[in-house]
Amino acid sequence: MRPSDPAQPTDPEARRRQAQGRGILVSALGYATALGVVAMAARLWGAPVPAKTLLELAGVTALSVGALYAMAATGATRWVRSWDPHFVYLPLLVTVPLLNLYMRAVPDTRWVLVHGWIASLGLVSGFGAGWPLVGLTALYLGTYLWVASQTPGFYLRQELVVVFAVAFASVMCSVASERFRRQRERAKLLARQLEDANRHLAEMALRDPLTGVYNRGYLEEYLQQEAARAQRHRTPLVVAMVDLDDFKLYNDTQGHMAGDHVLRRVAEVMRSSLRRTDLVARYGGEEFTLVLPGTHPEDAARVLERVRTAVASLPVPGAEVLPWGSITVSVGVSCYPDDGLTAQELLSRADDALYRAKSWGKNRVVFATPPPARTGGAARELLAPTPEAHGVGGQGQAN
Repeated sequence: MRPSDPAQPTDPEARRRQAQGRGILVSALGYATALGVVAMAARLWGAPVPAKTLLELAGVTALSVGALYAMAATGATRWVRSWDPHFVYLPLLVTVPLLNLYMRAVPDTRWVLVHGWIASLGLVSGFGAGWPLVGLTALYLGTYLWVASQTPGFYLRQELVVVFAVAFASVMCSVASERFRRQRERAKLLARQLEDANRHLAEMALRDPLTGVYNRGYLEEYLQQEAARAQRHRTPLVVAMVDLDDFKLYNDTQGHMAGDHVLRRVAEVMRSSLRRTDLVARYGGEEFTLVLPGTHPEDAARVLERVRTAVASLPVPGAEVLPWGSITVSVGVSCYPDDGLTAQELLSRADDALYRAKSWGKNRVVFATPPPARTGGAARELLAPTPEAHGVGGQGQAN
C-alpha cells in the first residue's frame, strides 16, 4: 500500500471542507475582478467612483466571502446540507446582492457585470442541479431589472435584450451543470459499488467459504501481529486449538452435507460465545483456532469452558451415534508468554495440549501450562496433577 500524501487529508469530511474552501477562494477572485471593473468605471465610462464607496463595497465583499469561507473551513455547511449538499446555492445567493450592489454603485457597469452571473454558474458546473440554478438565475435577473429601472435613462426593451441573452446562456449552463452532476453521481455510485465489490472479494479471500470464519492464512498473519503486540505491550494472549470429537464417525453415518451443517453451527456458536475482539478461524478440516488477545489464562479457562458447553448443547440430528450423544469438542490452550513467544510456538503448544485432551477422553479443555492457582473454580482444578482433573469437562461418559 502506498503511503498517503500528508498534504491530502484522508478524512472524507476534511476533504469536503478543503474543496469547498477552495471554491470560495476562487469565487473571491471573481468578486475582485468585478470590483476592478467598478474601480475602472471613471476611465471607461467617465463615471468616477468615490473612494468611500469602493471601500464599502470591498468591505461588504470581504465580510461575505469571509463568512462563506468560515462555514466551509469549520464544517458549518452541515446546517444547509439538506438543501445545499455541495455548498453552491448559498454562495450563489450571496452573489446576487453583491453583483447588484456593484451595478447600483456604478450603473454604467451593469452591462458588463450582468455577465458575471454566467461565470458564477460556470464555477458550480457539475455540482448544482438544473432547476435550482434556473430559479437563482430568475432571481438574479429580476433584481438586475429592478436596479436598472432605478437608473436614469432606463429603456426596458434594451434591458430585456440583455436579460434574454444572459438568461439563455444561464439556462444552457444550468442544463450542462445538471448533466455533469448526473454523470458525477453515476461515477460516484459506480466507484462505491466497485469499492464494495473489491472489499467483499478481499474479505472472501480471508474467510473460509463453508463456515464464514477466517481462514488459516489470515489466522497466521493475525497471530503474528498479536504476538508481536503482546510482546511490545506486555499483555496476555491466549491461543486455543478446538477439534470436533469423533467427527469422522458423524460424517460417515450422517453424510457430508450434515457434517458441513455441523461445522457451520459450531463456528456460529464459537463466534457468539466470544468477544468481537477475539478471532475464530478454521485451521483445517474439523479443527478451529481461537485467539483471545488481552485475556489472562484463568479468564480464558472460563471462556473456553463456556464454548465447550455451548457446543455440547447444540441440538444436532443424528448426534446420538457419537460416544457422548452430542457434538463435543476438545480444546488445547497455550498462553503468552509461558508457552511461547511467537505465533508458531503458541500454535505448537496448543496443538500438544489438544493431543492430551484427546488422549484423556475428549470433550475437555486442557492447558499447555495450567493457569495460576486461584481460590476455587476451574483454575484450581486445572492445577491438579491427575489427568482427570487437569481437563475441564466430562470424564468420558456420555452427557
